[in-house]
Amino acid sequence: MAHLRHDSYYDDLGYKWLDNGLVTEIHTQNRAQRETNITGPMLSILHGLYGWGKYLGGLTCLADPVGVPVLGGTVDTKGIPHSAFLEGADYLGRIKIGVEYDGFKLGDKGHGDMKAKRNMTVDHYIKWFLHVYVDADKASPTFGQPVRFYGPYSGFAVYVKFDKTAPPANVWTDICPDNGWGESESKPIHPCKGKTIAESKAGIMVVEKVHPEVCNDYVNGTVGDVDVSDGELLQGNFGTIFMPNKPEEVIV
Repeated sequence: MAHLRHDSYYDDLGYKWLDNGLVTEIHTQNRAQRETNITGPMLSILHGLYGWGKYLGGLTCLADPVGVPVLGGTVDTKGIPHSAFLEGADYLGRIKIGVEYDGFKLGDKGHGDMKAKRNMTVDHYIKWFLHVYVDADKASPTFGQPVRFYGPYSGFAVYVKFDKTAPPANVWTDICPDNGWGESESKPIHPCKGKTIAESKAGIMVVEKVHPEVCNDYVNGTVGDVDVSDGELLQGNFGTIFMPNKPEEVIV
């Protein structure tokens, strides 16, 4: 199972009042899905709406628009080894660019730390409509690493460092794992600390219309550990319900 989790803070008034603009996307895709070009599910969490009810959009699932993107390494797609950027990318040249780290403000002239815009020399690669910028300064602490990823209409990401060890297992199971949120929350009514995706599955709204079955794992159980053979999946415009086949019980 390939996993990708994005935890993003949207510094915009439209989002900021919603738990400081924290939005999470969890992408999963198993090997069989990759080899048949099925992207798998994407679970979205609007943390400011989490806990307020199924139909308010706090937890939604849909067929992943892109699958699990891979910046490095090779995966099998339709049985053919495929590399996102290690092979087949076009090299556009070496340029100087201001990489927009946390704290960046428009008009920042750039400086040497990673607290705001940092002026860097990078190698620029493109594949399809996606752009990757790799640090080309041998004196830089991130030399040879991707530092900026950009696609038109899909935003951009900047990278401070790469930790090549496996993250804690609860990154994939918890609504709000401790990596990055600290100890305090700004949601006193519906806190997310200690809450798991599995126990919140009743609140997941399936918004996928074409292939809602990709969300079965989330709405019926934990990803990768689901048995829907003994029951019926009821799919409607406002969600999906799994009804298990159980014998009638007489309660006296």
